Order: sequence, then C-alpha cells, then structure tokens
Amino acid sequence: MSECQLAPACQYALDEVTECLQPDVEQATLLSASDWMGLLLVRFMAGRCRLPLAMGLAPERFQSLCHLWGVTAEPDEASLGRQQLLAELLCSRQQERDDLAAWLQRYVVPEASEMAQIIATASMGFNHLLEDLGLDSRAQLRELMTVCFPEVVLMNSMNLRWKKFFYRQLCSAEGSYVCRAPSCHVCYERAQCMAPEEVR
Repeated sequence: MSECQLAPACQYALDEVTECLQPDVEQATLLSASDWMGLLLVRFMAGRCRLPLAMGLAPERFQSLCHLWGVTAEPDEASLGRQQLLAELLCSRQQERDDLAAWLQRYVVPEASEMAQIIATASMGFNHLLEDLGLDSRAQLRELMTVCFPEVVLMNSMNLRWKKFFYRQLCSAEGSYVCRAPSCHVCYERAQCMAPEEVR
C-alpha cells in the first residue's frame, strides 16, 4: 500500500474522525461533510479506495484537497498501476459519469462539492459502492450520504441500493425506464435492489 503522511494537526483530526466510526462508539452527532472528505482522501492515499487517479477529480482540485488536509503520499507501483488502469477504463464511460456527477451536484451540500464527482466516479466501479469508496459497512455509506446528500437520502424512501437508485433517477429524468416491473413492490429483483433492513 501507499505510504500516507499527514500534517500533525490533520492526523489528530483524522484520528478523531476514525474513532467516531468505531462500532462501539456512540455517536451523538454525525460526522461533518468535511470529515468525510478527509476520511476518503486519506483512505485513497493509503490505497484502500478503488478509484482512478486523483479520485476522479481534476488534478488541481485534488492537489488543493491534499494541501488542505496536509496529506502527502508516494503511491507504490501497484497502486499507481491500478489507478491508471481504472482511469483508462473510465474513459469509455465518461459521459455516463459526467451525467451522474451533474445530477448529484444538484443535491450535494456546499462544503462537500467534490463528493458528487467522487461518488459518481466510484459508481462506475466493478464492486459495491462502499468497497470502491474504501468504507467498512453499508451503514457508513448511508451516513456519508445523509451528511453530504441529505435530499437524496430522503428521495430514496424505498431504501434502494445506491447505484440502483442513482440510475433509476437518471433514467426517470430522461423519460426512459430502468425497470420492467411497474413498481418495486411487485418486482422479482426486489431483494437484489433493496439494502439490508439494518442499515435503513
């Protein structure tokens, strides 16, 4: 994995954020949008996220985030090669990613504007969204969405898995249909689309 280094003040802040994510810690309040940005950035730099170069952000914006968090890293050869391969694969789905990012950008809170692009990029991946983001559980992913995209969480009243929900919204906006069933309640794929009850 990459060797990730943070400025002392940023390391302290990240340690506090990470401590809040431990399952035996009772959280009185949700992490802030800034906390989530920092957490994803550091996990990406440490090789835990399955994202392309610069997390799919413009290089200058990615460098600004690194500077903000005092993050420096020297990617190892394996991590760099994986990020480059993902970037190349993403080229064939650039318009799809841009469409999803634009939709998410309408709902992201101002202090986490880059999160729309990061989530859209991760949604192009081949694994579960939480895995490509480097998160530990569906509950963490839902909390991230609650903090950074509160309106989107309210819209997802059926608790669809996030990728399914994103594309359902895009298809509906374009006047097409993502599902053959007339409603989720009668669809035979309901179990595959719905998230587990415990993370609702």
